[in-house]
Amino acid sequence: MNQKNEAYQLPIKEGKVRIVFNVDQVQVKISNSIKDFFSQKDDTVKLFVDLGDLNIKGIKNEGYDLVKKKSKQNPEDSFALPEDIIWFDVDIEEVSNVLNNSVKFTIKGHYSEHVRYFIDEMDYRIEWLQHDKVKDEISTVSVTKRNYTQPKLEQNVSYELEQIAKSAELLHKAINRIDLRTRSAYVRLNTEDGMLDPVITIIAERLGYDVKVLDEETVSELKKRGQKATHLISLVINY
Repeated sequence: MNQKNEAYQLPIKEGKVRIVFNVDQVQVKISNSIKDFFSQKDDTVKLFVDLGDLNIKGIKNEGYDLVKKKSKQNPEDSFALPEDIIWFDVDIEEVSNVLNNSVKFTIKGHYSEHVRYFIDEMDYRIEWLQHDKVKDEISTVSVTKRNYTQPKLEQNVSYELEQIAKSAELLHKAINRIDLRTRSAYVRLNTEDGMLDPVITIIAERLGYDVKVLDEETVSELKKRGQKATHLISLVINY
């Protein structure tokens, strides 16, 4: 039985809930400092999932194998999970922690110090499965669509004090907009065409916040509702 069939068919124990990450194609940018000696085509890469302080036994510490995919519609280097999903079971009391916690993804290969993979675009859905006692089957309770973009932090990039100060000021304004009921807020930040995004992201992370650049679809939907936003800031919940 493959991973996808297992997630939707294997019994869920009493008091447990199944969380499924349905991962679409992952588009990446690659930095290869040893391209004269090693081709990325020969690399074996894996996707790693990090849920912060949450200790989830079902997540593989050794990562999940990725396969290379490339098409005319996707000129960037792309990867995919062979069976498209990552799944694990948690106690029902932990569901809100998993759904509200910041999820980080990274891709690493055999020579991670020299060949680095930056996630450029990654769409995924978090599905909550539970055993329906009435129907005696596994059913979907909710589905949440998300987009992940990894900050592209090159080792040789440096920032001037003025840029760091401006990033801190932008973050300060964003934090003040957070709705304590939802612990998040959509905000509009002028990050100079994305140049300041990595700085803001790092400062926010150190302070216990998570800042994400919104994808075009979300920006458009918010605009239709009269809300102009470029970023989502959230207070990371650690229990």
